[in-house]
Amino acid sequence: MRFKMPASARRLVAGGAAAAIVVAAALATLAVPRAFAQSPSGITNGELPGESANRPSRVTINGNTMAAKVVAIVMPAYPKSLQDAHVSGSVILSAVIAKDGSVKDLKPLSGPEQLQPIAVQAVKQWRYQPTSVEGAPVEVSTTISIKFTPGKAPRYEQQGAAMPLTAEAIDPQLRADILRLIAATHLKKIMRDYGTQVMETMRPSIEDSLPRSSNHKQILDEIQSKMLAALQSDAATDNIVMVYAKYLSDDDVKGAASFYESPAGQRFNSVSTQMEDDLSQSGEQFALDNLNVILKGVCASHPEIQGKADFCQKNSHEHSASLPRQAPGGPSNAQTSSGN
Repeated sequence: MRFKMPASARRLVAGGAAAAIVVAAALATLAVPRAFAQSPSGITNGELPGESANRPSRVTINGNTMAAKVVAIVMPAYPKSLQDAHVSGSVILSAVIAKDGSVKDLKPLSGPEQLQPIAVQAVKQWRYQPTSVEGAPVEVSTTISIKFTPGKAPRYEQQGAAMPLTAEAIDPQLRADILRLIAATHLKKIMRDYGTQVMETMRPSIEDSLPRSSNHKQILDEIQSKMLAALQSDAATDNIVMVYAKYLSDDDVKGAASFYESPAGQRFNSVSTQMEDDLSQSGEQFALDNLNVILKGVCASHPEIQGKADFCQKNSHEHSASLPRQAPGGPSNAQTSSGN
């Protein structure tokens, strides 16, 4: 029996399946960097003499782009007294990121004055992946926006626009809650079952790519077992965590986890695949049942397509606004009649 992934988790582990599919391609590309390791004669580190003098020491990059380069985030504390007083809003900071990725300078640009020093104190501790221009490290001018909403944890607003490079860049509480949601949806088991299905499907293609040898089957089994182990690894989980963190706030994740931990959520997770299949089938049938009526109405209200549209033949009750119901590739009723 073919394994089917629950709809609630299918999209979330697509990256794991894709990773399995591109294993061979990834192995092939490992040699590519070596081809670029050698520099042409007379060029040092990819530059001509005198080029370094024209290179900028600082560049400006927008906040959404820099969000993808964050490697460590410390979110600000949001005092309950300020929440109770409804002091909220977005604090936008002007930042200079040093060549080593540390935050060199911060200046508030806008936002509630009581929240500005709180945001500055936290963002000072952030770290970014160093930025280079033509192979040389440069400073970066950018902006950082932190949103404060009473009753919620402060949120790095650019987090939804680009994904951090590492799971460690995600707020620890958000990460913990995402792991709780992963457990509630049984995602590790689903990934194992789905990975097995994918690897079994790929096995013939992998086998064809291998030279014949006495331990041919052993090599195939080793590839499969190692790929399945990789899909179960902490690194694979981190990939899922980063995707969740890109689109969901901590409150979103907590709400989803609470639902999936409930009996109703567990029930929904277990039947979601069957529900999706039934909805797809019933939707297709509903569309077919209504299409003929819709086409008749369109033909009646648009005389200019009479005799031109296949489904709308002028002065013909047999063909007006009708589509032949047939198997794909089969002859239409009109073609059958013309042959008699």
